[in-house]
Amino acid sequence: MKNKGKIINAAIRLFYLLGYDGTSIDTLIKEAGVSKSNFYYYFESKEELGLRIVEILADRELKFLSEALSRPDLNPVERFVECWSQVLSDQRDHISQSGCGGSFFGNLALEQSSINEKFRSALDEYFRKCEEIVEGCLREGLEQGFFYDTLDPEAMAKLLVSQFEGAMIMVKTQNSLAALEEVYYERAKLMVKDEWFHMTKLKK
Repeated sequence: MKNKGKIINAAIRLFYLLGYDGTSIDTLIKEAGVSKSNFYYYFESKEELGLRIVEILADRELKFLSEALSRPDLNPVERFVECWSQVLSDQRDHISQSGCGGSFFGNLALEQSSINEKFRSALDEYFRKCEEIVEGCLREGLEQGFFYDTLDPEAMAKLLVSQFEGAMIMVKTQNSLAALEEVYYERAKLMVKDEWFHMTKLKK
């Protein structure tokens, strides 16, 4: 299974940098260092490979988000701070190392959601699960008195996920973290009560 791993790892890098449509199988096998016949031994098509990568990365990101927003040693506000700080740190590394930031899922959604039902469905499921995790943390924070009583956890979770993905597009477009930081602070102002707002400062 060594060559299969090479193909998957190469595809993750290339889909992130060049996009799904911008990555040909020839480019992919060259990057992976495998033959075309070897590629087709493991995957029937680029689409099958793409869907497998969505599954792999979705599992990875949902695990990170779930663990970050359910940490028992932190209150709900601190969890959001730690989670967002980690995302900013990761994006900073992406920009520094490859000259490009952004979201794999947002990029793929823009490319494929309107033309490929399999990708649209897989991405929709991923975003919905993100919303559920965020909503759970918001509900806990609301019950504990950290967030304004007017907060609607379900609506805010949808807004946070959609604005986060929009900001990630701007990160890639502007090659800057400014949009991501702005979304964070603007949402924090609407969510966190004044007496707890001092806890919202992002960690560098």
